[in-house]
Order: sequence, then structure tokens, then C-alpha cells
Amino acid sequence: MFLDFENIDNARDLSGLTRPDGARIREGMLLRTGHLGRASDGDIRQLADMGLGLVVDMRDNRERARHPDRPVPGAKNFHIPPVPDLEVYIPIKSQDPLEVREVFHQFYRLLSLHPLAIDAYGAFFRELLAAEGKPVLWHCTQGKDRTGVGAALLMSALGFDRDAVIAEYLLTNQFAQKQMEALAGAPEAQRALMKEVFFVCERNIRFYFDCVEMEYGSIGHYLEMALSVGPEEIEKLEEYYLE
Repeated sequence: MFLDFENIDNARDLSGLTRPDGARIREGMLLRTGHLGRASDGDIRQLADMGLGLVVDMRDNRERARHPDRPVPGAKNFHIPPVPDLEVYIPIKSQDPLEVREVFHQFYRLLSLHPLAIDAYGAFFRELLAAEGKPVLWHCTQGKDRTGVGAALLMSALGFDRDAVIAEYLLTNQFAQKQMEALAGAPEAQRALMKEVFFVCERNIRFYFDCVEMEYGSIGHYLEMALSVGPEEIEKLEEYYLE
């Protein structure tokens, strides 16, 4: 569900998502958002009141320098960028929406199999486990691609099926639609380009899983072999975050 913050974009609580066996994610435990650099004082108080124990920042150093996260009292801020320099890996220099779409599509191959991305998402799970059931927030800049992959992996580890994972991933487009409404008076070419930047695409997250499964056979094998998230780790995650 979307959360009501003043200046934190695309903020969602994964609570309420329910597996076929009835187990569901506990409220206020797993939060995914855009960056915290513009968070208001009220936003920070709200996060602190939730008992947030960990903020995982998936941005590169350049992004962090532009908009440093505002600290949340009581929460550790941990930096794990899946890519070291976003401008190198997503060089959005074209004004052609189709070319931009393809750049994002190929970015998901990198997020699935690049050694740095594997290291980062493995560290993400280690930090989740080290938090020992405290509420966790993870984010990149817009909270859609790198953050979306983090959510997809975590939901997969918690036993949610692919359709549920993709449905949660696509909720970003509800927030993106509001961003597009602010561009209502812009030229159509600009709007078409920004749509490729703001929105997520089901094709991309399915491509991510295809890349993983082609290399590792299944998402379960990827979690265990690449990210070191095996049965014991999954049991702990379920204990911490499901009810």
C-alpha cells in the first residue's frame, strides 16, 4: 500500500500482501521508497515513530552526493549500490523514447547477473537478516528499478508467486501517473520520453527473471547460490516479516 509522506516519492509498505497459504507481510516492516534527500521533518518523524531500524540506499555515490539521505533517528543507513555509476550504465542521452526503453530493458540484465549487482543484493539480504525483525526501508532515487528488483527478490524469498511479485512492481506506475499529470502542458515528445523514465515496464521485470532462470535454473537456486539466501535464511525472514 502507498504511504502518505510529504516529500518522499513512491513510498510503499509491502504489508497486507498475502500468500496463497494465508501468510502475509506484517504492517510497517518492509518499506520501499524513493530517496530521503528531500524528506520533510514530518517525514523523518513519521519514519522514526515507525521504529525504523535500517535504511538501505541503493544509489551510486554521485546520486548520494546530489541528495544525501536525511538521517532517521535510530536507523542505520547502509549503502549498497548494485551499479557503481548509474550514468555509465543508464546513459540516457537519446531523445528517442524507444532507445531509452531499450536502455532500461538492458539495465535489468545487468541487475540480474553483474557481479556487483549480485554482491549488492546479497548484502541487502544480509542486512535484512542482521536487522532481526526491525522495520527496514530500501530505496534508490525514484524507488522503481533497483528498489523494484530488491522488492521482487525479497517477495520471491518470502514465497510469493510471480504474479504477485509483478503486480507489486507495477504499482510504481500509479505514482508515475501523478508525475506525468504535472507535465500535462509539456510537448508530446517530452511527455513520451519522460514516460519511459518515470514508469516501470512488465517486460523488464520478466526479462530480469528470465535472465536469472536461464543462468541459475530458478529464482530459488539464484537466491541460494548467488545471494546466499537458503532455507535457513528464508525461515528467518519469514519469522521476522510474515504473520
